[in-house]
Amino acid sequence: AIVGAGIAGCHAARNLAADHEVTVLDRSGVATEATGLSAGLVAPTLFFSDLPRVARHANAFFERFDGAHGFEFTRRNRIDIMTEENVTEGRAVVDRLAGEGFPVSFLGAEAATDRYREFDFGAFAGAALYEDTGWVDPYSYATALQSAAAARGAEFRLDSEVIDIGVENGTVVGVETDAERIDADAVVIAAGWQTRDLLPNGTDVPIRPYRTQVVVLEPDKPLTERFPLGRVKSEHLYFRPEHNGDLLIGGGHHPVETPETASRDVDESFRLEIADFIPNCIDGFDDAGFVNGWAGIDAASPDTRPIIDTPEDAPTGVVVATGFNGLGIMTSPVVGPTVRQRLTGTEAEFPTDPFAADRFEQISTSFEYVSTSEV
Repeated sequence: AIVGAGIAGCHAARNLAADHEVTVLDRSGVATEATGLSAGLVAPTLFFSDLPRVARHANAFFERFDGAHGFEFTRRNRIDIMTEENVTEGRAVVDRLAGEGFPVSFLGAEAATDRYREFDFGAFAGAALYEDTGWVDPYSYATALQSAAAARGAEFRLDSEVIDIGVENGTVVGVETDAERIDADAVVIAAGWQTRDLLPNGTDVPIRPYRTQVVVLEPDKPLTERFPLGRVKSEHLYFRPEHNGDLLIGGGHHPVETPETASRDVDESFRLEIADFIPNCIDGFDDAGFVNGWAGIDAASPDTRPIIDTPEDAPTGVVVATGFNGLGIMTSPVVGPTVRQRLTGTEAEFPTDPFAADRFEQISTSFEYVSTSEV
């Protein structure tokens, strides 16, 4: 049984359904929570720069899955804009990745201006250029994975709320929903920040809910097809073009103590922050129109890596996939193989230790939140 039909749950279902009976349970449908609100950015080389095998696996999956079940991966270069304060560290990462064969290079401020004249790099030291990046439509991606899992025999019950995990003699035996009991010898909990609430008594994972925001702007004229996606790390903002020429901008991350009541609307203060910064950084936004905006809740782990494992003191047969720190889309290709390894012992083609539950010295949910500046 898999609890949660977001991107993590659908990936786990696709992988396990090849040779297991799989039932996916969700109270409201596919990709209705954090997955559906995400920007869909794909940049594994950047965010797994210290784990090249993970980056290569994720990159290869998006290339391979492109076109399957109606899924489309939009390829577009990415720039990570650097200040003088972080350029030394950033260039070291670029040089290392380039030496390992990844299509990554550094553009000084002048070279970056020549390549991307829409941007004002005057206040920056340059940018790292990634040429193996892009984005996906999160809902289409999730439903494509659902179709792939269903084709392998997985069953999706999308109006079933799981209220309890059944345990006997230290081993999971199934789940209780609001309507029935479902027997299962393994339960994968992929319920985002709500994962902790579903764990059996005496079991916990170190995740914290946080709120993040997005606005979409209509520029003075539509962005061209060469306009990159990217990030201004010093401002904790990221951006990507829309297919219609609009610009999506995200940021405004902060932990929340009561995610159930947190607003799903974008804050006026964040809108004003964007209105102040973007016209000074990107040409063509002096008279930009506000298209829409929203906010969502995701789960953070202490080291910005997801937890895909059996938590300490958890019953046998329980695995969680949570704490994606806003990087669930681009990290999703590791979920299925890692869950499968935890449950069956099948080796993955990349190291799974970075996603182990016991990598932290102690279980704590009061850690300092570290934003990845992505949603």
